[in-house]
This record gives sequence, C-alpha cells and structure tokens, in this order.
Amino acid sequence: MREGQLTGPVQRMAALPPAVLHVLFAAALVTAVYIGRGTQFESSGYALAWPAAGAGFLWVLWAWPRRVGVALALTGIFVLTSLLNGFTGLPPDAALITGFGNPVQALAAVFLFTRFVPTRTQQSVGEYLGLAAAAVIASVIGGAVIAAGAYAAGSGLTVLQGFSPWVVRNAVSLVTFGSLALVATRTVPGPSPARPSARRWVEFVALAGATALLYIVSFVPSNPLPIAFVTLPANIWAGLRLTTGWAMAHGLASGTLLVWLTISGNGPFATLPADAAAYVAQAFTFVAFSVSAVLALNGEERLRLIASLSEAHREAQAATQLRDVVIEKMYDGVIAVDAAGAVLVHNTAGARWVGETRLRSDVPWTARYDFRTTAGVPLAEEELPLNRALAGETVERESIDLHLPDGELLHLSVDAVPLPAGQGAVIVFHNVTVERRHQQDLARFASVVAHDLLTPLTVFDGWLEILEDEDLTEEERASVVRRLSRASLRMSSQIRALLDYSLAKADKLTPGPVDVNAVVSAIVDLRAALPAESDAPPVDFRLDLRSDVYADKRLFTQLMENLIGNAVKYGPTNGTAVVSVTSEKDPETGWTRIAVADNGIGVPAGDRERIFTEFHRSPNGASRAPGTGLGLAICRRIVESHGGDIQVESPPTGGAVFVVTLPAAPGQLPAGIGAAAAGSPVPAGGAS
Repeated sequence: MREGQLTGPVQRMAALPPAVLHVLFAAALVTAVYIGRGTQFESSGYALAWPAAGAGFLWVLWAWPRRVGVALALTGIFVLTSLLNGFTGLPPDAALITGFGNPVQALAAVFLFTRFVPTRTQQSVGEYLGLAAAAVIASVIGGAVIAAGAYAAGSGLTVLQGFSPWVVRNAVSLVTFGSLALVATRTVPGPSPARPSARRWVEFVALAGATALLYIVSFVPSNPLPIAFVTLPANIWAGLRLTTGWAMAHGLASGTLLVWLTISGNGPFATLPADAAAYVAQAFTFVAFSVSAVLALNGEERLRLIASLSEAHREAQAATQLRDVVIEKMYDGVIAVDAAGAVLVHNTAGARWVGETRLRSDVPWTARYDFRTTAGVPLAEEELPLNRALAGETVERESIDLHLPDGELLHLSVDAVPLPAGQGAVIVFHNVTVERRHQQDLARFASVVAHDLLTPLTVFDGWLEILEDEDLTEEERASVVRRLSRASLRMSSQIRALLDYSLAKADKLTPGPVDVNAVVSAIVDLRAALPAESDAPPVDFRLDLRSDVYADKRLFTQLMENLIGNAVKYGPTNGTAVVSVTSEKDPETGWTRIAVADNGIGVPAGDRERIFTEFHRSPNGASRAPGTGLGLAICRRIVESHGGDIQVESPPTGGAVFVVTLPAAPGQLPAGIGAAAAGSPVPAGGAS
C-alpha cells in the first residue's frame, strides 16, 4: 500500500476551521501527556516515555505560518503540560519547569527544522536527518532549560536524572511522531493506488508474524541475553518492502511494543534499573525506527531518481526524434562528421545532393565527388568546406559546383562550421541549381527583352524624324503613321507577353474546377465573331471536349488562347484551316489530356523541344507571321506550374498536334499549391 492512502482523513481535517484544529491538537497533546505520565517508574516522578514532545512539535509546526497561531499553540502546550503534570503527581515547581521546557523545546525544534528542511517534508534521507538533528538540538535546549530550572528551584536533581533522560525520550518522540506525521500528511500525486495483490497480503501477514516472533524470542519471558538486535531484520524487511509511511508505522508500532515490554520488566534490558532500561529501550527504538525510515526513504529517492531519469530519457528521445524529423524534412542537405571525417548524421537531402542514398566515410571526399569552383576549377581536399571546418574555419555561403557521375551539374551554396572541442564539423548544402539557372535565364531574358523592346523604339525614332519633313505628302504621312502603329502594336504585344510570362508561376495559382468546354467554346466564338483578315483562310473548328481540368482558370484560358491562336496563325496558306480541340481523361493516370491539332505548316523535327524556350521561333514560323517567341514558353510555364506536361507531335498527314496533360482533381496538383474546395464556383474572367 502507498502512504498516500493516509492523506484522506488528514486532508478532511485540514479543511476544518483553525479554532477546531487547535482544539484537536490540544486533545492530542492531552492524550499523549496522559500516556507518558502512565510510565512513572523513576524516583523523580518524570515520565519514562514522552510522546507529548511529538504532539507539541506538530502543533507548533502546523501553526508556524501564523504568529497568533504559534503563540496560541505555545501557550496551550505550557498550560496543558503544566496542569497535567501537576494533576498526575509531579510537584508544582517541577510541573511548571517542565511546562515551560516543553514549549521552548517545540519552538526550537520547529525553528531548526524549517531552517534545516525548508520544504518541511520527509521525502529523502537528508530531510530525515535534518529532522533528527533539529530534534536532538531542540531536546538538548529543552533539557538544559529543565536542568537549569531544577537547579534554580533546588530540587537536587542530577544531570542524569533531569537532562539526559529528557534528551533521550524527547528526541525519540520528536523524530518518530514528527516524521511519521509529515509523511502521512503529504499529498501523493497520481491516481489512487491499486489494492494490494494476494501475494502482497501474504507478505504483510508474514512480516507481522515475523515481527511478533522476533519480539517474543527477544523479550518474552524475561531474557537476560543481549539479543535485542535480532529484531532489526523485521525493521530492515519493512524498510525495504514497505513504502515510507507504512515502514515508519511498523517501526513506531514495534518500538512502542519494545518500550512497553521493557517497562513491564521483560527482555534483555530488564536487568538494568527501570528508568535506565526505559531510556535504553527508547534509544534502541530510535535506531530500529531509523533503519526502517532510512531504507524506505532511500528506496523512495531511488524510485524518484529512476522516474526522473526515465522522464529525462523520454524527453531526450522525443527531442532526438524531433531533431531527426526536422533535419530529415529539410530541403537543405545536412551532414555531420567526426574529427576523422567519418559521417555521424546526415539527412536524405544531404545524400541526394551528392548523388548517393547513403553516405560513406571510407575514402576521401574528393575521390568520391567532383567538387569544383564556379569557374570549373577542381577543389583540392584541403579546399573543401568540410575539411576547412574540421581545421577550425567557419565557412559561410560559399558557392561550389558538384559534377555528378551521370553528368548532372549541381550548383551548391555551402555553410560549414566546426563542432566544439574539435569533435567534428557540420556542413549544410543548399541546392541553388534552380536559382542559378533562373539567374542565367533572367540575364538572357533581360538581354533579349532589352533588344526586342529597343527595336520598336528605334523604328519610332526613325519614322518620327521622317514625319518632321514638311515636304511629305498626305499619303506618305499616312504610310508613316501606319508603320508607327504597327511598331506600337508590336511593342504592346511584347510587353503583354512578358507580363503573362512573369505571372505564369506556381505561386500565382488559384486553382479550381474549370469547364474546358465552356472556356474553349468562348475562345472559338470570340474568334468567329472577329472580322477575318483579307488573306486569311477560313477556319473549321472541331471540338470534342469530354473531360474537365482542375486549374487556375485565368491561366488555363490563356493557355488555350495561345495554342488555338497558334493553330490559326500557322494554318495552311490556302484552303480551309482545320483546328481540332479534344479533351479526355487518361484511364491510367486519371489526368486530363487535351490535344490541339491543326493542318498547318507543322514544326520541324529539330525544333520540337526548342520552340518551348523563351524567344525561340522556328524559321518556318518566323517567316510566316510576326511574334515575340514567348507564346509557347508561356504555355509550358502554365502547364508545368500545374504539375502537367506539354509536347508537340507532327503527324504524317501534316500540321502539328500540341498535347497537354493537366490535373483533373485537386489531389493531382503539386504539393504546396492551395486548391479551392471541389465544387466551389469557377472564377470568372479570362486572359487579360
């Protein structure tokens, strides 16, 4: 059983008003005084055992936080012990002296205990020893007060008769009753303990029987042999197997039995004078009680330490798991090595960026991986950021290139830091290949844009100078204005295409369900309503749209406008242009497959990949119609931003077929792209 079961009645008592509790403590003190006064065997009339010391200590300790309560408790101890000692045969002067010594002793014990054990608990061996030290010192102080008072009153008591007995019996009482009460009143957290098993009940009965047997052997009948020590195994058993409260209760009960048997004239101490036998028995009780208490408290401390270590281990495991999860989920590669360069920890990205699934440490890094500077110069072993970090250098944001065996080139930004005390180093790879390529594309993009925008401006400047000529005829001026208008239109188209290209990114998507038939039909109807150019052939649109897509409607509309517009623009030079648009769901992938086919000039085999790059135009297309070279690049960016694919085919019958695959459901979108709830209204609008 756990001592926590003893807290129920005590907790109910604690809820009582202070006045009621003072009365209860006073009643407990009166009972203890009467029990003690029932052991008068010495000529002085003093009690041989004094449980009242423990009762007084607990009364003052309970009242300690309140000055009025402490004063009331001390007054009650003085009055009650003085009166009861007098009523039970102690001379008036001795009754007053002991009445004064008891509250002094209780006050000293509480004062010292709260200094030695600020928590005012009994949860460790150290706290028990703190209470024992406070009890001994306080008993010495109380005994000194009694001895001084007796000397001043001329009672003729010797030190042995007054001081020594007082210290023994009061110290034992303070420790045994005080520690047991403190353990019994503490709150034990957690659920209510389970009822003891049948096996435990058997052990309890066996302990009780063994204790009784050992005391019978040692104390009944009168035994002149000094074999009281044979009772100690019972206390050891209780201290090892019972919890603290019950071990102390066992020690107090067996000690009380020992003192009673001794006072009754039985046992190995019976050959001593009655008063000396009683004090020796109480000293032995203190030893036996302490054995049980120290063993039980030590076991309790051990269990708390094990629980604390287990909790620390669980927290460390949780922290380690969290660290591993965080590192593993990082896009950046993380590699930790020891002082010899052997890999200790790495995440999947760390292995992936160097072209492996699991990192090894059996050969030098330069022998396994082709690291170079951004200028293409191979790095020596000592120039590697990791080895520089092992040498104590901190490397920040260093750009290096990694050439993989399969020919792939990775651009990496590297940070490397040494671990404390030369334990190794940590290196972090950030793959900036996409960013580096984007920067290169951006530089090329800016160069082309600057050139293509500058050309119409040059045309403007030239024709504006011609317009300043006053000799121009009206027809010539009108011709110049038409040329300026075409240049303006070209620049406007270029700027619009550049804007569309920049907006066709995954982070700009607002996906939702899109009715493909409605979007394509609107585009076809608009083109049919526009006046056709004089030399443009008629167009026959054929639609068979059976599957919808889940995409950004604005970008999807622009995609279809570009593909259908190209099919019309690069149609046949004579005859009827046939533009077929179909959509169907791929039975294997579940994605929607859209095909835009025409019977026009087609795409040369060597240009089927290049036509999707920025500003590239096939020779046959460039000679046929003006353009920016961004239309199909925009289409590819739109499709890829949705996680899809775009390709061009050239059927044997001629013309071109552009095939697009796009998601048909939200779950097919790339990770990280927020999708509108299925069935939400389709956003209005189209290409700007």
